[in-house]
Amino acid sequence: MKHTLAAIALEAIDRPDRARLLDALVAYAQRSGSRYGVAVAPLARAAGMAPGEARRRLTGTGLFEAAGDGDAGRITLAAPFRPFAAYLRRQTDRTAAAVRLLGAPRRAGIPEEIWRAAALFNAGLFFECHEYLEGVWRSTPGPERAFYHGLVQAAAGCYHLEKGNTHGARTLIQKAVAKLEPYAPAYREVAVAAFLAELRRVLTWLDRVPLPRGKPPLPTLDLVGSARPKPRR
Repeated sequence: MKHTLAAIALEAIDRPDRARLLDALVAYAQRSGSRYGVAVAPLARAAGMAPGEARRRLTGTGLFEAAGDGDAGRITLAAPFRPFAAYLRRQTDRTAAAVRLLGAPRRAGIPEEIWRAAALFNAGLFFECHEYLEGVWRSTPGPERAFYHGLVQAAAGCYHLEKGNTHGARTLIQKAVAKLEPYAPAYREVAVAAFLAELRRVLTWLDRVPLPRGKPPLPTLDLVGSARPKPRR
């Protein structure tokens, strides 16, 4: 499920004007609640598509099954994925938030790959941000390469932090700090100094014994002079 949802998120970020599958997923997530099955007709209306299209798009992911025909049919989360229904709803909400962030006015000078990465990161899609930036990092020559590598490691570290893998999170965030320090205070329109301060706060939190209860202090990837709002995670 993780990789399927990540692929959907990256496709939506790449072509937000064609995020039809995401529309169907959002409609399912909003209507499923504690249930696994949702009537096709109201789901399709909410997604702005015909019932047949909603059924085809959702079952095409391999995550859903269809029962019944026409408007009377239902879409149901397939049995192997039902233990992860809450994860599906969370990731769908975060992907929708990333698309909204991406739709905010982009100030001239902000590179498109940075704008997309910040939308993913600030929506809490850390794994997806890592996947997206890994391609950017590997294809970038020269002095920018280490900068993108640092962002990749920061995103991966936050992914492990949210999963509760404190050792992996600490290791990756420490590497990210070391990679990004030479680029402070700002580089490629990223507010690097502010980002480093937030990453160091995470490391301080991880060093506390015993580890504090509750959610860890997840950072945000701020851009220079950008007033783009941050969604609540």
